Amino acid sequence: MAAYAFATVGNILALTGDVDMFQTEQTFSGGVFHHSIPNGRAGADIIVTPVELLARTQGDGSKLFSLKLSECQLELGGASGRMVFCRNTDSSLTIFCEERGFPAALSSASFGALDDRFRELRSLQRSQNSRQWFWVSISLLLIAVVCAGLYFGTLAAAQVAVRSLPISVDEKIGQMASVSMAPGIPLAEQHSATVLVRDIVEHLRPYSAIPDMDFRVVVIQDEQVNAFALPGGRIYVYTGLIRHAENAEQVAGVLAHEMAHATLRHGLQKVSQSLGIVVAMQFMVGDVGGLIAFGSQVAQESVLTSYSRAAETEADLEGARMLHTAGIDPAAMGEFFEIMKHEHEELPAILSWISTHPQHDDRISEIRRFRDSLPAAQYRPLQLSLDDAKRDIGQQ
Repeated sequence: MAAYAFATVGNILALTGDVDMFQTEQTFSGGVFHHSIPNGRAGADIIVTPVELLARTQGDGSKLFSLKLSECQLELGGASGRMVFCRNTDSSLTIFCEERGFPAALSSASFGALDDRFRELRSLQRSQNSRQWFWVSISLLLIAVVCAGLYFGTLAAAQVAVRSLPISVDEKIGQMASVSMAPGIPLAEQHSATVLVRDIVEHLRPYSAIPDMDFRVVVIQDEQVNAFALPGGRIYVYTGLIRHAENAEQVAGVLAHEMAHATLRHGLQKVSQSLGIVVAMQFMVGDVGGLIAFGSQVAQESVLTSYSRAAETEADLEGARMLHTAGIDPAAMGEFFEIMKHEHEELPAILSWISTHPQHDDRISEIRRFRDSLPAAQYRPLQLSLDDAKRDIGQQ
């Protein structure tokens, strides 16, 4: 018999003379590729015999194709990898099946002659799958690296770009934060305590790192011993802090520290460190509005949690420098720390400024060392009345 043939079912049975063969051999569902079939492909019932494969196409005008097992060329493939393709020597006929028992039937019918080929194909398939998964894993890893690079690269670029923004951005962040915070009831502009704080700030302004910053002071009627600065130069001082200061120079020490936070742009630095990828991407494409809104939230949180220890120390030393160049003894800043340290047990409910500035013992020592390193100077007391401010606060 030829390597393949096709005819009607009746004719092929007549040729073989084995009418019962289709009832006794194993039958599977599969298909056939052949040029004589419309569209070149058709579903078929496949019969495995000890000599050949028979494939009977389904539907009207069915045809029967045969393929000798001795000439069968095997391949594995398909979407599942379990499809068995049986081809003749010139590949003009292909019989295929995906049923699980089909390879075992071929092995049994060929008395093991096809087993080596099956093992070879499965080994090759495992090797191909391993290589495929290896390259898939490498691809996924590269994608993850690229995504991580884009993520952290965008954040890093945004952090650098944020710090190069003009001071007007700090001012907008501080203004938006001040509207949302509502820290308390402010004293009148002409109240002696407000005038005292404003005069001290104006005295220090020329010696600050950014003299033209729009410093604005607000004194809040509240017994908290507290003061804070928002980005852009808005400074809030609570009357509790003024009441516990022993002289105007100590108030100046606190104000110099807060002014330093603004001029060193610690608020904007904290914004850059806290950037999320969405805000960073918005900023990188030119949307500063999202950055300002995000920055106002960070500024409000900074008031409650304070800055890092490094930032606080930096503000201490910059504040001490300002005091020194303004003719005010920087020791006043350390003195206020000392007062708060000694009165800490008496002020557990109202002590805020020191409680948000940790490690004040170390900072007092740092301020003293820094003062000793400065050139000799003749310090002058401020000609401002702290007593009047205290008196008027008590009358509120």
